[in-house]
Amino acid sequence: GDWPYDAWVRLPLVVAVAVYVGSGMNRAFGTPKITGYLLAGVAFGAHGFGALTRASMQRLWAIDNGCLACIGLAAGAEVIAGELRKNARRTTVTIAAIVAFTWGLTFSSFATVFAARVDFLQGLSQAHVYAVSSLTATLALARSPASALAVMTECEASGPFCSHILSATVVKDVLVVAMFAMNVELVALSGLDFHKIVAEAAVGAVGRDGDNASAATTSSAARALLVVLRPAMQLESARLGAKVLQPLVRVLGAVAAGYVSGLVLGRMLRPSSVIARWKNVRVGCICVGAACTFIASEHLGLEPLLVCVAAGVTAANRKHATGEAEREELRAAVHAISPAVNLFFFTLAGASLKLENVWNSLVIAVGLVTVRLFALFCATSVAARVLKAPKVSEITGEKRRNVEWMAHVTQAGVALGLARTVAARFPYWGPAFSTLAVAIIVINLFIGPVLFRHSIEIMNESHSTLHAALQRVSSGADASAEASTQDAVL
Repeated sequence: GDWPYDAWVRLPLVVAVAVYVGSGMNRAFGTPKITGYLLAGVAFGAHGFGALTRASMQRLWAIDNGCLACIGLAAGAEVIAGELRKNARRTTVTIAAIVAFTWGLTFSSFATVFAARVDFLQGLSQAHVYAVSSLTATLALARSPASALAVMTECEASGPFCSHILSATVVKDVLVVAMFAMNVELVALSGLDFHKIVAEAAVGAVGRDGDNASAATTSSAARALLVVLRPAMQLESARLGAKVLQPLVRVLGAVAAGYVSGLVLGRMLRPSSVIARWKNVRVGCICVGAACTFIASEHLGLEPLLVCVAAGVTAANRKHATGEAEREELRAAVHAISPAVNLFFFTLAGASLKLENVWNSLVIAVGLVTVRLFALFCATSVAARVLKAPKVSEITGEKRRNVEWMAHVTQAGVALGLARTVAARFPYWGPAFSTLAVAIIVINLFIGPVLFRHSIEIMNESHSTLHAALQRVSSGADASAEASTQDAVL
């Protein structure tokens, strides 16, 4: 086997190349650096040069979990309760429109068009098609707080548009985690795995009887197995209420655990704390604390990313004399570690991708990605009409276009994690579903950051484009004033 520390020796080299590729693509093509990190990870993964094999990736679990923990904490720290309450209507309407259009169009298109081309759904009833369609549609709602924060940090972006996108992303991801957990439990009750087990067991029984087994033998074997497993089916039905409530309990437990973790984190950020005088030590303690919270949540059966998001929200919104100072310290620490977190997370994400999965499911994935993009465009257009959004920029006064749909495209850590839960929960068809989900996520992961950066630049909320837009407005005002002066003289 490999040397146990081989992955840790190769990782610095891979990361150094990722930095070079990300910076080079950013200068040459204007793409976000995380796109270069992803490509570098793919190049050095199991399907590239093989520097980071699947076994190596398993040994780097601590870095992956630590990055996810910091990402969740950073996303929560960006949510300011006062601003969220002030823009509650805008956030609520946007999320409701995205959920309605994206879920509805994805569900209907998968059930009516794409399901017939999915191998593991062949021969199953329409009820099972609807169950998998619901999982696919719910997964389409997921957005990546990591990529949103990465692009915003890279562009030095800030403003009402970025604040709204981040608030909607965090709130929607909390809802998606709860909705997906409910979906998984309901699909488990639908018996999709049960049909596979019956079929395989019946085939096995026929095989044991010899080559001359008839269709009647197959039917009797299946009926016999159904009789044996009927008590288990009745027990599952009796526990329907408990199973439906279980995801809600897990989500509420994750929020409660995040609240407690946020209070502990807030005490570490107080000016009077022991580590307050050493900035680097405090940043390190925050990272280690977030990682420990993430790992402990996994062992307790809670949703770890949700716990970290809730901890960030709690720590950033404590109401007392030093609350404002603590919030600024937390955000400063988060911004200090974000570049390194993004580098490691997206490089490892690229290295873990299975390119053959993307290729085999490419046609269906491209179709579903196209449907999702259309749904996001329709949703944000309807939300803008309902909210009566201003037709000119709040910053520069220039005419606005509907570019918000571009900011909701990217999928990454949350979506990948949810897809992996399906593969683990349903061993007979879950891996096939996860393959299709990964293909969709990878496409969104490559096109999403580019679209989000473009939307920020159009909205003039990046550092460079805002300066250029203000110069244009100032030049236009000066030209108008000069023309008015000349008219007055004439």
